[in-house]
Amino acid sequence: MASDIDYDSFDYNSSQDPFDIDYQIDLFEFRQFVKSKKTKQKIKKSSCPISMKTLKCQPIVVKINCMSYKKTPKAEQKSFRYNRYPQNSELFEFDEVCDEVFGEKSICTQSNVPSNPSKILEPEHLESFSNFRRHFYHVNHQRIKSSLKDHPNIEITNIRVVSVNESVQNDFMKILNQNISYFPQLVYHGTMLNNIESILHYGFLIPNQAHPSNSEAPIIASAHGQSFGNGIYCSRTAVYSLSYVNTTNTLLVCAAIPKRDKVGQIKHYYGNIFVLSDVTRIIPLFFIDFKYLNQSGTNRPWYNKQKELKIDENQEIKKSTVISRKYLRKVLNYMNDDIRKNNQYQIRSFDLFN
Repeated sequence: MASDIDYDSFDYNSSQDPFDIDYQIDLFEFRQFVKSKKTKQKIKKSSCPISMKTLKCQPIVVKINCMSYKKTPKAEQKSFRYNRYPQNSELFEFDEVCDEVFGEKSICTQSNVPSNPSKILEPEHLESFSNFRRHFYHVNHQRIKSSLKDHPNIEITNIRVVSVNESVQNDFMKILNQNISYFPQLVYHGTMLNNIESILHYGFLIPNQAHPSNSEAPIIASAHGQSFGNGIYCSRTAVYSLSYVNTTNTLLVCAAIPKRDKVGQIKHYYGNIFVLSDVTRIIPLFFIDFKYLNQSGTNRPWYNKQKELKIDENQEIKKSTVISRKYLRKVLNYMNDDIRKNNQYQIRSFDLFN
């Protein structure tokens, strides 16, 4: 192969300008250099993303369009571990109800704001059952929301208001007006799914005893024994009441007015267990809907969800069986219309040869 020195002795004539040839060679070498450089690292963008013509003709535009001249926004501060998660507590169904009643964001929805709600029952709290329930939640909302935090595999999904029969509300409010010196106790009650509807309709019942004022209330039998005597059993801790929850993932949050002695000590109180001998001294206020995490337990339906599904199924069955008279008349008229039948099977002749 001939070297570069050998080519110097040759003389050739070309119509193309030698400067253009050198320019094409330079472009080719530059492209090869760019391709090899792209594989190793990214090429930085020019600080002035405008063409060369604009740079030569309009120097004022260069100053305006240069990236160095523009004020770049400051970088957002990274969220560190202590402020990465929202400080406000999760809003549940009854929190939204409180916000609608008060007309503004209530203290119940602000866990980061220190609040010491008073446990004194004012006259306005005794006017109606809804006022008492709202004040009771305002006092105990933090304890209710954190009631299952000791159980690592359970998460609270919702806190809902309980719709109790009006007669049960009136009986409880009478006892509450007679014992205004002590604020009612926050207690929890776990039971089967089928028993919740009876509790909402008749209130809590004492096993093997008739209801003192409602003759329609059934007489129930004891399901878990009577270790501390006959009465209504409830607990001050929600985790303890979970052992009595069956066929559902709903726990009852209740207000209890236990009997006291002359000194003011609570009667029939055994560790975490209250035993109430009067059905009018306890009433359910809220539902706690929860779910098991990491398949640690079997997730059962919530009380209201299953009830709504049954209602929807019944409504669908009723709608499918009921047919309006107007629609039936139209169908019968259509079936008895002889002219329509004849037109359906009418023989038509076509003139093929015209």
